[in-house]
Amino acid sequence: MRLKDVLKGVECKKVYGDADICIKDISINSKNIKKGGLFAAVKGFRADGHDFVDEAVRNGAIAVITNKKMNTGPEAAQIVVEETRGVLPIISKNFFGDPSKSLKIIGITGTNGKTTTCYIIDSILKSAGLKTSMITTYRSYIDRKEVKLDRTTPESIDLQRFFAESVKSGVQFVSMEVSSHSVDLHRVDYIDFDYLVFTNLTQDHLDYHGTLENYFEVKSRLFDTGNRGLFGIGRAIINIDDSFGRRLFDMTGMKKTSYSIKDPGADIKASDITSSISGLKMMIKGNKNRNIGVETPLCGIFNIYNILAASSTCFEADIDIRSIRAGIGRMKSFGGRFEKIENSSGPTVIVDYAHTPDGLENVLNTARDMLAGSGKLISVFGCGGDRDRNKRKIMGNISARLADFTIITSDNPRSEEPDSIISMIEEGFKGEGPDKYCRIIDRKEAILMAIDIARPCDLVLIAGKGHEDYQEFENGRRIAFCDLDIVKEYNENKRKDKI
Repeated sequence: MRLKDVLKGVECKKVYGDADICIKDISINSKNIKKGGLFAAVKGFRADGHDFVDEAVRNGAIAVITNKKMNTGPEAAQIVVEETRGVLPIISKNFFGDPSKSLKIIGITGTNGKTTTCYIIDSILKSAGLKTSMITTYRSYIDRKEVKLDRTTPESIDLQRFFAESVKSGVQFVSMEVSSHSVDLHRVDYIDFDYLVFTNLTQDHLDYHGTLENYFEVKSRLFDTGNRGLFGIGRAIINIDDSFGRRLFDMTGMKKTSYSIKDPGADIKASDITSSISGLKMMIKGNKNRNIGVETPLCGIFNIYNILAASSTCFEADIDIRSIRAGIGRMKSFGGRFEKIENSSGPTVIVDYAHTPDGLENVLNTARDMLAGSGKLISVFGCGGDRDRNKRKIMGNISARLADFTIITSDNPRSEEPDSIISMIEEGFKGEGPDKYCRIIDRKEAILMAIDIARPCDLVLIAGKGHEDYQEFENGRRIAFCDLDIVKEYNENKRKDKI
């Protein structure tokens, strides 16, 4: 594609060099730029792309986009713009041919439930015989082929490349998580969303946003009618049982659908709910007399909301009731999302990704509801380093109230001392006796102790990391670590001991 076509719609301060040159690829990584490529110098949190312009040119870039005039020499054309990150989604959609317009794009945003909602929607669409792609924190696929992406919502270049490959593969629907960071950093600009789902909003990412109100403001941009040129003119699907969701529903001028467990006036409602350790049964009542009884192995009130979000979206997408029922029915817990690991001779262990106060409270309440007789609830969790510190004491207090015993441990300490993080969590246990909790810094040791002290009738909840297969320490150093693997290895060793 010619450079001038890549730049269509971009407000350029100055173009140095030939705008008719042929661009073969675009990248923000100077190390993997292809020969004949366009390098966009984006200022990140840890590094500034402008410092790597020379390297990009040496590695084959024939054009660079920058925020300021730089001495690139005659080897490369240079385009100076006001802010590189803001134009990145424009050049990305141009280069890849604006592929989102050829797909039905479903964006799911909110604090909790995004991944599971994506998976339920994808299951329903597959049940209807449709080809799908999906982008989630857990895994991403293009028509059943796994694709490795580096964050919850990738950079705009990677997103547009993903959409283009989806179009080539004959995909019809894409379900994707939309993080608040991706909205604020322009990663999802110029994506033509057909449906935008809002699950809930609770305390998270305040290390980035500062306040809960700022966090909400960023999320709400997706639903602002003034931003339809950025995010498409699709339909809003909103949880009105969430206080921020109710505000958003009242604020937005988009065509909209509400879902609820509590509000009889909602467009889509759940009723006749039966919840147990085996799963959920409920009636989903929709507008236009669309009523459907569903059963699923998924557990917990939070999954009722995920099911409502998914079914509301699929109702609006005109997916037939039989496919909605089948797609929900075949869903099982996965990827450390309230994933049950049962042991015939030991306690039930549940691994969950809950790493926010609301998420932890939801899974602890659900786990407690699943206990029978004299069973006790044992909680194992920590909090990530270099993230919102205010939630640590809150999460400690939640576990103190809802669990019978808590082991406070490490999560991803990053640059902080694990012992210091644990002490902040411990503040939430003030007033509780010493028999209510203990501290074990080593996460593996903490998990093994929890299972060892649990009786067969007890339930152990290991929260915070879910599907993650690493622990992260200072300077980005990672070691292999997976809660699920630790539990499964323990159960296997116990089984061998009995043989």
